[in-house]
Amino acid sequence: MKKHLLAALAVLSFSAAASAQSAYGVVSVGMSKSSFDCLGAPSCDKSDTAFKLMGGYKFMPNLAGEIGYFDFGKQTLSGGGASLEYKNSAFGIGVAYLQDITPNWNLVGRVGVAQMKTKLSGSAPGIGSASDSDNNTTLYAGLGVGYKLSKNISIDGSWDFSRGKYNKNGVNESGGVNALSVGLTFGF
Repeated sequence: MKKHLLAALAVLSFSAAASAQSAYGVVSVGMSKSSFDCLGAPSCDKSDTAFKLMGGYKFMPNLAGEIGYFDFGKQTLSGGGASLEYKNSAFGIGVAYLQDITPNWNLVGRVGVAQMKTKLSGSAPGIGSASDSDNNTTLYAGLGVGYKLSKNISIDGSWDFSRGKYNKNGVNESGGVNALSVGLTFGF
């Protein structure tokens, strides 16, 4: 999967150099929410900070190829001095459909495939701490709306979602991960 992501990045970079006006970058930050099981923990915090970094290239007026990094934050379970944390992040490649609805407002829908990393970290009194991670290939999708501040910059609101999974060492947990964020898109 990493080789495919690197090849896609090289193609996007070459394409961006060939036509600078069709390339863009996205930076956003917001709030994440996950749906991993709380496993009966007395305290379970399912929200955190999320962010994404993406690059894209419009190869048609309304269709673009994208590559990006998503950080869906963490979910923390705790009780009796022990704690467990699920952290989800992904590298993805996909396509985006972009549509202007007025001269200043636009919509975007994206879908792709991602290499999701789910990291578990835990600690307990008298036992110590440990961490491990599991990677899986999954789909991601997103919806967004943007307002053009200038010809090459827009402010965007977006909702991105995917699924994290940890299936190792006798633990089989999975859950949806979502990010609601605000950011900027820069045209090059």
